[in-house]
Amino acid sequence: MKYKSDFSKLNFFIPFFPAILISLIAFFSGDAIEMVLAPIGFLILLLSVFITVAFFTTYYEIQENLLIVSLFFYKTKIKISEIRTIKYSNSIMKTNFYKPGCHHKGIEIVYHKYDDIFISPNNRDQFIAQLIEQNPTIEIRK
Repeated sequence: MKYKSDFSKLNFFIPFFPAILISLIAFFSGDAIEMVLAPIGFLILLLSVFITVAFFTTYYEIQENLLIVSLFFYKTKIKISEIRTIKYSNSIMKTNFYKPGCHHKGIEIVYHKYDDIFISPNNRDQFIAQLIEQNPTIEIRK
């Protein structure tokens, strides 16, 4: 079964933070504001396109004994039998190296011995239930 990534509206504001910072630096340094607006517009456009493409290409699929995580053109395959722990996560700050989730509310999956991944399926409880159905030894942490 295929699950789309949940999406946070906070992601649309991310491109504006560097733009505001650059505008403030330009304002206080005395540079012409026109020289700054073009790069800021380009930066906002570029980041907005990146976030939109990431949202539409991120999904999680459970097939037989595999969890397939897809982001852009990159796919990660995890054997469901090797998943050890699933932890609910609602924090904005993540310690995971690989985070193909488009929302700050998601789940952290620990597999193998030390590998972990953060994902944000749009129906977390149904997704976890389907994983546990295939591997009942998975430990769930709230």
